[in-house]
Formats: sequence, structure tokens, C-alpha cells
Amino acid sequence: MPEALTTPPAPPAEAPPKAPPDAGLPAAGSLVTLAALTTGLAACGGGGGSDGPAPSPVPPAPPAPPPSRRDAVRFLTQASFGPTGPAQVDALVAQGFDAWLNAQMRLPLVSHLAAIETQRGRDQALRDVPKRIPEEASYEALWQQWLAGEDQLRARMAWALLQVFVISNVAPDIRPVAMSSYTDLLQRHAFGNWRALLQDVTLHPAMGYYLNLLESEKEDPRAGTHPNENYAREVLQLFSIGLVQLNLDGSVQRDANGQPLPTYDEAVVKGFAKAFSGWSYGGLNNQDPRQFHEHDDNDERLWSQPMQAWPAFHDSGEKTLLNGRVLPAGQTPEKDLGDALDAIFAHPNVPPFFARQLIQRLVTSNPSPAYIERVARTFVNDGLGVRGNLAATLRAVLLDPEARGDTPPLNFGKQREPVVRFANYLRALNAKSPSGQNRIHYLDGSDDALGQSPLLAPSVFNFYSPGYRPAGPIAAAGLVAPEFQITGETTVAGSLNFFAELVHTQGYGWPEAHRLVLDVAPLVALAGDANGLVDRLDLLFFTLQMKPGTRARLLALVNAISANDRNARVEAALVLTALQPDFVIQH
Repeated sequence: MPEALTTPPAPPAEAPPKAPPDAGLPAAGSLVTLAALTTGLAACGGGGGSDGPAPSPVPPAPPAPPPSRRDAVRFLTQASFGPTGPAQVDALVAQGFDAWLNAQMRLPLVSHLAAIETQRGRDQALRDVPKRIPEEASYEALWQQWLAGEDQLRARMAWALLQVFVISNVAPDIRPVAMSSYTDLLQRHAFGNWRALLQDVTLHPAMGYYLNLLESEKEDPRAGTHPNENYAREVLQLFSIGLVQLNLDGSVQRDANGQPLPTYDEAVVKGFAKAFSGWSYGGLNNQDPRQFHEHDDNDERLWSQPMQAWPAFHDSGEKTLLNGRVLPAGQTPEKDLGDALDAIFAHPNVPPFFARQLIQRLVTSNPSPAYIERVARTFVNDGLGVRGNLAATLRAVLLDPEARGDTPPLNFGKQREPVVRFANYLRALNAKSPSGQNRIHYLDGSDDALGQSPLLAPSVFNFYSPGYRPAGPIAAAGLVAPEFQITGETTVAGSLNFFAELVHTQGYGWPEAHRLVLDVAPLVALAGDANGLVDRLDLLFFTLQMKPGTRARLLALVNAISANDRNARVEAALVLTALQPDFVIQH
């Protein structure tokens, strides 16, 4: 468990406007397929009496064969922030994917909010009051979990969700308490239900501030104002259903002229904006209309609890929503918001739209229609009749036949995001600081950094679009490559400078107490044998899929350096590794 990340107290009980009950959800990791349930019922022999002998019980299915080492390493690049060494890989081979997923889903939550509280007042003079939490603490809490947390699956899933349900401090001025309570929210729902996640995202003050739902009020003809449409537009376009109607396999539905069928129009956006009106910070007196706008934004308590409804500022008229649904006049803000979110959740686009993005964030940029449909069907029904079960959907993504195996299909893979490559390096080289903490933030520079920094996406469209096609062979083949939207000559050179500096100085960050120091001793011990060193690099960085040309380059480089200078061999090999396409591209 990473230092300063602690299990949070149970959240206060809330009364959400309308969300599907979680009581019927199976415990994380114990999902039962419909087929298994049917088999179990058949084994009971049915309900009628019979004079014949009792039927023989159906034998249990044989256990899944253990994964290969190559597939185990591939799995760790998809479900975590990278392997830490041969022992972890061999343990996964022995445990199996399903058992690993079960164990990961049972791990307790850790709290970023609790972590940043330990940083209150740092870098301030003792006499300064009030003691503040620096915004950097929120970035560090996220990295701390990525690098040292046992709950790698939850952390990786929360990172994927953050790139769908985007907030960003580029805005700027989202308070640290808001950012970290929001990342805690994503972790809390990582294996829960999509509908409950959507509601908590909608009512979180960080999202309310970022997309202007906070303090959005009903139309006032005298003042020329109307409900803000920003969140209404983005929750439809980017978070849930997209701009065009989809089949379950993600393909676009078209009219008789071959034109894509739109999912909504401007009237629907206005209807959702009205349904979402009348919400401001929680913890205030919503019977006092002055407090809807007049409050102290520096009060941290306002940023870590859900927004609350202010009926006096809510549009109580009719609202037109998706597929012609109309909300009647006179409903409460809570009822309108709940009905609006239910309408989104029920839309047939949600399963393929979310399935495709989750696959892209974890496994491959161009999943086949069949892969998307299999995952989407699990989202529709987890096997127990539950829609939106994220634990089941995540399993479907990671255990799909296209995701598993030693030999990925043609056109399979994705560019590893820059921050994921960095996390992979730090985990593989067991980077630790004397304090147990880190000082990782502001990595979005392109000349000597990574061009990407968590919680600092340039816009609500994230760091890149899921449908981005770089010009050239990828676009000509009709494929997409989202991460290439932040990849160019400058960022390629900048990342080389970044990783070279990391390796040459054998660490990252400052001051010295918090500097992450790389442990290269295990590699140095192998460096007398060039083949042994390259084999270890293959496991740590290439998912045991190093291409022959890469191996030849690494061996030539290592053998050109005296076997007596093992440190120099390791340093040169690590710098060259960071540049190799088969490290940058995840297969």
C-alpha cells in the first residue's frame, strides 16, 4: 500500500435523485454467467416429483489453463501500470487471470483526499494561515497509487474513466480537494454501476465547475439568460452516446441516403440543460436564494460533497429529451435530473459507445466490431440481468479472445500513453524515494517532458479524440490512433530528452527527500551477459514480444561497451529501449 494513501471512512449516506439499486449486484469478482446459472438449476433436477433416479450432477467446468508468460505480461500492461519483474509475472501465471481479477476487485479503496490532507501547509511559513493544500498534492496522490498501490486494476480503470468523464485543472482553479474527491469518486465506482457513476459525476462540484452546471439557473427573459448548455451538450456528445446512432457492434446507423443518423438535436440539448438547472454547492442553505450565487468558493467543504438542488432556480416547465421523451412540467429538480440521467442510461448507444472507449484505453485502438459487440452485450446484461455493471464490462474487455493470447490479431495494439510509459519505467525499475512520496507533476511540456500530465487535459475532449486518424497509412487503412494526436516531432524529441535524463540521473523529482531513485541493481547484475540483460528488458518493457531488429540493436549496443562497465551497459540499453517502437506501441 503506498505511503499516505489510506482507506477512507465510509461516505455519508446520500439520497440520489434516481439510480438503479446496487443491492442486486453480485459482489465484485463473483459474477455468474447466465449459462452457469442455468447449468446450476439443471443440476438441481427441476421442481416436479419423479419416480426415476435422481439425475447425475453436472460436473464442474475444468479450470482454465494457466496463461503463458507472454500473455501474462501483456495482461499486466493492459490491467495495470506495468510489470515490476519476473516474480510478479510468474505469480500471475500460477494464479490465472480470473483469480487475479477477483483479488484486485476485493482490495479496499484508498483515498486521494486523505493523502492530500497530509500535505496541508507544506511549503508555507509556519506563521501563515490558513494552511492550504497545494494543487500539486492532487497530482502526486494519483501518481503514488499508480506507482506503489497494490490496487492496480482499480487505478487503471479510474484513469480510463477520467479520460471519458474529463475534468481538468487547465480550467483553472479547480481546488485540490475537488480534484482528489473526484478521483476518489471514479475509484469508488470503478467496479460499480455506470448509472450510479453518471449521477455522481453529474453532481460533483468539480464537474459542475468545469462544465458550468454549477449555478446554472432557469431562463430569465428580463436578464436575457437561460440554463447553461455546456454540461448538457458534453454529457451527450462525449460521456455517453456520441453524435450518431450506433449498432451494438459500434458501427454507424445510416439513412436511405447513406447519411449517419444523428442521436439528438439542439432542442434535446436545451431540454437537458433545463432538466439540469437549479443546482449549486451542497452544504448551503438552499432555502436562501442569495446563497445560490453568493458563497465563499474557498470553503473546501463545498468542493468535496455533491451539489444540492435549489428549487427556486430550477426550470419547472416541460423538457424534451432523447427519442422524443418529454418530461412533464412541475417536477422537482431531483426528479428531472434523475429522469434525464435514466434517459441517457437507457439509450442504445451507451453500451457500444462506452465499450469502444474502454477497449481503446486499455487494450487496442481498433477493436473489431465483434469485440465491441461482445463487450457491449455484457454492459447490457451482465448475466444476471443487470445493465451497466462495470466490473463485468471490464472483465469482458480484458478476457476477450481478441485481447488474450500470445499472438495478437492483425492491426491490433495501441500507442502507450506517455504517462503510462513513464509509470512503466518507474515500476519496472522499482523507483522509490527516501520519504516514500513523489513530486511528479506538470509533465505536459513537449520539449523536455511528455506532452501529457494527469488532471491537466487541454479540454473536455481529453488529450486526444477516440476517433483521431493521423494522416498517412493509418488513415488510408481506415484505422484510428488516438494517442498520436499528441505525438509529433517535438514530443518525440522531448520524450527522448525526458527518458534520457531519467536514466542518466537514475531518478526523478526534487527535493532530495522526495526524489524517486531508480533501482538498476538487478539489471546491472545481469549486464555481464548481453543476452541475459536484453531478455530482462524484453519482459519489463516489451511484453516478451521484442522484435528481432530491436534485439539486434540492443545486443550490438551492449556488446560495444566493455562487459566490465555494467552500469554503462544498463544505462545505454535503457535509453535505447525508451525509443523503440515495440516499447512505445502496446501489442
